[in-house]
Amino acid sequence: MDTVPKLHKETLAALAVAAAAAAAIIYKHHKLLRQSRAKWMRTMSFNDKWERFAAADPSQLLVITDFDATITAGDAEQCHDMLGASPLMTKAFRDEFAPLLNWTTNTSIDGVEWWDKAHELMLKHGMPPRPMLQRLVREAYMPPRHGALALLRKLEEMKVPVLIVSAGLSDVIEEFLRQHNALTENVTVCSNRLNYGADSVPQSVSPEEPVTSFTKAAAYKNAAAFFRHHHARRMILVIGDSVTDIDAAHEVPYDESLSVGFLNSRPATAMTKYADTFDAVVLGNGGSLDPLTDLVELININGRAREIELENRRKLLDKGRAYSLRLAAYDPARVK
Repeated sequence: MDTVPKLHKETLAALAVAAAAAAAIIYKHHKLLRQSRAKWMRTMSFNDKWERFAAADPSQLLVITDFDATITAGDAEQCHDMLGASPLMTKAFRDEFAPLLNWTTNTSIDGVEWWDKAHELMLKHGMPPRPMLQRLVREAYMPPRHGALALLRKLEEMKVPVLIVSAGLSDVIEEFLRQHNALTENVTVCSNRLNYGADSVPQSVSPEEPVTSFTKAAAYKNAAAFFRHHHARRMILVIGDSVTDIDAAHEVPYDESLSVGFLNSRPATAMTKYADTFDAVVLGNGGSLDPLTDLVELININGRAREIELENRRKLLDKGRAYSLRLAAYDPARVK
């Protein structure tokens, strides 16, 4: 008979701990945003969406993110550019690739054809050799964005699926994640992949229509199996550094979405477009992902509190059923 009050106390204690932890995270979040007010610019929609996400169950959460200048710092080398300029590549390849890196004066490189030309040169010169990928990534200037690895670790712990939709190269992205112990089972990369076969040099690039900054809306088709498998997850976090990164969530069914965009070193004149696209805009190359980690941790805490409450309710029901069975088995006629 003492079990019921004990279970009730356990539930209350668990909920109290969860509430205290949640309050601490909310306080930390608001303090962090006050301290970095110049970095995080929130739109009118942000606070309401934050509260709805904080109340969501972890089983509902799905993350879609860009890679270059999003998971990596705003001033990091990007996948294709890193390969095109690396001294580890042959001089012939670098010389022919150089015009593609001239974004300021070469008007012919803007558009989907840029990726077609870049991949054509990789296949022509057999660059990069597969055995060199590890060294290429290790020696490149590709620091993780502040808070990115902590966010990925928390999402792995919670078993939240992460889809990286990038106009870069899967081979580079996966090697980067591997070197930072972040290539985990919950992460899927949707990007341009070099096909080596049994050779040490790339033989082809897939998909046939490259993933570019202009074609991210095709992510739903390109990652169809991923979205089918996680169709029940309808609370979507979308993260990117380009206004077209939001297109990766196009056609994905959801109940709520929360988007964060990194302005990085773009001019202030781009701010209006970013504010119209994202729920929050983070300024500067060093803008942090810490606030999103806090949000994910809050979702996790609330989810654990609900699990504890449900478990204690199940225990109460089990005790009640057992007590009813004992009463039904009791036969007063057998008592002397």
